[in-house]
Amino acid sequence: MVFTQPLTKNKFEYLELPTQELSIQINPSENFSVDHALIHVAQTVAQTLKHTYSAQVECCNYTQTISIRAIEPEYKHLVCTEPLTARELEVVQLIANGDKNFIIAQKLHITVATVKTHVRNILKKLCVNDRTQAAIRALRSGLAH
Repeated sequence: MVFTQPLTKNKFEYLELPTQELSIQINPSENFSVDHALIHVAQTVAQTLKHTYSAQVECCNYTQTISIRAIEPEYKHLVCTEPLTARELEVVQLIANGDKNFIIAQKLHITVATVKTHVRNILKKLCVNDRTQAAIRALRSGLAH
């Protein structure tokens, strides 16, 4: 989201959000994620900003950008708590690039079993369940680009 001029003339102006749109229905049979809740709030904020300041906003992918930034601090906290080793950083970058274990092993001159060990450690440290989630978390936290 790019603003062509300041949103406010003074620091005391605030944005009123429609509270009914911020409420989230949670179904006990579904998995609830704080990430999903934050994304919902970020999307509501983005839509309200776009509507309120439509003349001042040049918009492209605003919802995704705000959603990512809304949950980014959580990822940075996880990374600081249990930092990845230099080799794990190399592996997570290759995962983010879409490389499979066999290709990662070839590029880093290590065995596939060693790659699997690194991947397992990365998943644990980033508190994720699979490679895709690891790649997303690494990209959002700045561990990969």
